[in-house]
Amino acid sequence: MHEFNWGLLIVVYLFLGGLSAGLFFAAGLANYLTVDDKPVYAKVARMGALLAPWPVAIGSGLLILDLGNWYRFYKLFLHFRWQSPMSIGSYLLTIFTLIAFVYLFAWLKEDERKWIFSKIPATWKQVHRLNVDISSWREKIAMVGFPFSIGVGIYTGVLLGAVSARPFWNTNLVAQMFLFSALSSGSAALLLAMLLDRKNPVEKHETKFLVTLDVVFISLELFIILPYIIHGQLSSQAVKDALTLILGGPYTVVFWVFFLFLGLLVPLAIEVYELFPSIFKGREFHGSRRMALTAAGLVLFGGFLLRYIFVYAGQVSSFHRMGLLR
Repeated sequence: MHEFNWGLLIVVYLFLGGLSAGLFFAAGLANYLTVDDKPVYAKVARMGALLAPWPVAIGSGLLILDLGNWYRFYKLFLHFRWQSPMSIGSYLLTIFTLIAFVYLFAWLKEDERKWIFSKIPATWKQVHRLNVDISSWREKIAMVGFPFSIGVGIYTGVLLGAVSARPFWNTNLVAQMFLFSALSSGSAALLLAMLLDRKNPVEKHETKFLVTLDVVFISLELFIILPYIIHGQLSSQAVKDALTLILGGPYTVVFWVFFLFLGLLVPLAIEVYELFPSIFKGREFHGSRRMALTAAGLVLFGGFLLRYIFVYAGQVSSFHRMGLLR
């Protein structure tokens, strides 16, 4: 029986952090695609902006509560250490979360802002001064937030890769894999949210944009998984032993069947099938709502499983390395 120092809460935290990064990236990108200086995917950008801050805020809150003496979390910010992934991550997540909330505020309509500030006591005059329209700053905020969203997406993998005692994690390919998984999960979550929004029905060109974006990110993720396995097989004996956890070991089925097949290949096949007629045959993109919902749900399922596999298998790999898993 192995003792796991990092449990399901860490898996949730890593998934939610990556999800926010992907949502912000997709929303910001949608805002920059314009015709006659008007966003083509304004609804996509707005929905992504409204959703982006919440997953990372919730995930960070859960992590703080899990610290035990949660009220001491402020000590993470008393000293900054470049060589500490935890120190870098604390500042990175905080700055990104603040930018994401500012970007959300930039997309609020006037009546939405009024409703929010109506809940704040009138005596808080300094707070009410923040009730201003900053919609003209959307592009600038997105530009500032882009590198931080990429940083958060990468960080969720760097945090694992920095632990040299865990051979399953000890490669920079994990950070790249987590980044593309985060971007894919964010695109899928945005597509799912728009498909489920009955008040503002999603349009065909918006669905096509998000499906195309997801296909690109899933493909990039797949191109990282293969080198990860090849690199491991050509690496030290400890890394080779660690890889047996997904190559015949206890995590083989969940990795190959549930994550790789159901969480990546099946949604990729669905989305390529949907895009093929419009891209290669010049036909109009129809886009099945049911198929898009299925693909988006499977992508999110796969994104969560990726972090579950790496968090748990990575911790087992240290025992494996010491010869305790034979």
